[in-house]
Amino acid sequence: MMRSMYSGVSGLRVHQTKMDVISNNIANINTVGFKRSSTSFKDSFNQTLTSATAANADRGGLNPQQVGLGANVGSIVTIMGQGAAQRTDYGSDLMIDGDGFFIVKDPDGFSFTRAGVFEIDAKGNLVDANGYKVCGWKAVEDPDNPGQQKVVQDTVTPINIYEGDNLYVGAQPTKNVEFTGNFDPSVSPQKNTVSFYDTQGNKYTINIQFDKDQTAANKWNISIPTVATGNNQGKVEVTINNDKKAYMAAPQLGANSLEFDANGKLTTNPSSIKLSGIDLTQLTDDKGQALNMGTTTGVVNGGNAGEIAIEFGTVTQFKSKATLTSEMKDGNQAGSMTGYSIDGNGIIRGTYSNGQSKILAQIPLANFKNPAGLEKVGSNLFKETGNSSEFDGIGNEVSALGSRIQSGALEMSNVDLSYEFSEMITTQRGFQANSRIITTSDEMIQELVNLKR
Repeated sequence: MMRSMYSGVSGLRVHQTKMDVISNNIANINTVGFKRSSTSFKDSFNQTLTSATAANADRGGLNPQQVGLGANVGSIVTIMGQGAAQRTDYGSDLMIDGDGFFIVKDPDGFSFTRAGVFEIDAKGNLVDANGYKVCGWKAVEDPDNPGQQKVVQDTVTPINIYEGDNLYVGAQPTKNVEFTGNFDPSVSPQKNTVSFYDTQGNKYTINIQFDKDQTAANKWNISIPTVATGNNQGKVEVTINNDKKAYMAAPQLGANSLEFDANGKLTTNPSSIKLSGIDLTQLTDDKGQALNMGTTTGVVNGGNAGEIAIEFGTVTQFKSKATLTSEMKDGNQAGSMTGYSIDGNGIIRGTYSNGQSKILAQIPLANFKNPAGLEKVGSNLFKETGNSSEFDGIGNEVSALGSRIQSGALEMSNVDLSYEFSEMITTQRGFQANSRIITTSDEMIQELVNLKR
């Protein structure tokens, strides 16, 4: 009789544990990145009254007779399902859409989280709500593409937006200029300008002229006008930084004409013309006096000082309005950081006052063979365990996991309130039923005691 009472007590205990889990789920319904837990039960050991017997010629087989001794908690499992998105429009708030965990550095090593409530601290560190530094891969100069950055996927380290030369971008000289638009064959000459930056970020603009050839119907001669008289005779007038005039030795054009076919398409091959011999170290003013702009190397293009490629590949010649324009395809002034952005693959790009941008770092994700095996340690953090698989110290690119990072959004709790309330009702009823076992067993014992009266 006492067995039934102890079974009832074990039932109360496991239902109380389940109610504790449900209560924690509901308490964290609005906790960013929270993952709910689910409880299951298992029966306890059984007392065997009669063992099973096999059938023989005289008697059939008998099943074992056993009395169960209550219930135990079978498992409390963390459910790693995706939570709903909450839009915040705050650039450093990040949400993982898919698998994976953000990696943060705490005093004991690495921790992992789905809560992307991040900030940039006063020193430029990307930190979570606990002040722990978010880890990722840093960007370095790309040796194959000078002036460009590439991410090195190596051991993760804390991300600092302000470190090194991230706060600014240096000036880059112009290497390529492109002309687009249309030549009107009835308008000659057609005048335009070519602009370019030097190694110090100074912008230079010179005139270029296209004259219709009188002997060929679809040919245009190219020239750079020079000063006819005065102290700078034979030199080219140049405007510096859109306001200051100076003069330099006339550069050379690699070709002096463009030709089109009867359909108005360019036939000149190659379509790119070199503008070479640009010497910015010998500039003069109106009086012919030397003018120092701080440039000692001129315009650098792959080691060829003073050379720019001018591309004409898309220009046309139609009986239509002349729309010829030129545009620098590269080169820029120096600029300071004005902001940053984080794309869907976790790449952090700095934006600068000169309109340029560059890669600063990349946020990778940790992935585990058994995410439910991670241990919750509070503050929205998880730690690896022997049953989760180990973090390799490097992480995975977001896209490699089939995931995506949403900037300006957070992942909410995956708790379903209607489900939790349903579980609460069944748990409450289970608790009540087990309490009945105890009261009924107590009444039976009372009746047994009363037999002696």
